[in-house]
Amino acid sequence: MPRAQDTRSFSFPGYSFQDAASVVEFTGIVAVEKELPAVAAAKTGSLTTRTDDNTGVATLSTGHGILTNDVVDVYWNGGVRFGMVATVSVNAVSLDGGAGDNLPAQDTACTVVKQTEIEVNFDGDTLEIIGLFYRNTADTGAKAHLDLQDAGNASIEEVDLVHEKANGGCSKIWNIEGGDTNVFSGNRITHGAASHDSASTGTLFILAGISS
Repeated sequence: MPRAQDTRSFSFPGYSFQDAASVVEFTGIVAVEKELPAVAAAKTGSLTTRTDDNTGVATLSTGHGILTNDVVDVYWNGGVRFGMVATVSVNAVSLDGGAGDNLPAQDTACTVVKQTEIEVNFDGDTLEIIGLFYRNTADTGAKAHLDLQDAGNASIEEVDLVHEKANGGCSKIWNIEGGDTNVFSGNRITHGAASHDSASTGTLFILAGISS
């Protein structure tokens, strides 16, 4: 029977603590490793119009490659709004809808990224343990976002991610067998959408142990 091990530690000058390794057994494995392509510099510009918290216009550079009706995520220093619908007029990309953080102040530098589709399919009610991770060894300051959705494209759970070695890089672990709240329960997760804000290629990992 496959197992996952969850160990947590705390170090402090003159002190060190580590809990007993929590071993979780399960009968099935979900393992997704998805490359997130490097983000072209042309996708970075500024929010030249801010109509409200979820509507605005980002002016990007020639060659941004975003098309009308693309679903995009918008990154800026201190926030990300995901699942916005783009309407393109040359380099002016109108943005509407989505969820997450409210759009920043007008003229804030931002990066607009088309979402990458993630092939994943599991029933969250069967989870014993799950870990979501982002790896980008060339850009340890990069940010990523994952939105796990049901068949109707409704979000079941969405998370902000940072590089695995950064502060918080291994914080998205749910040991449900060990008592963590199962935030993935409800409708079956049938797919996901992800993005990141890096000029370097990154990798997203979804690693889950399930029991039938």
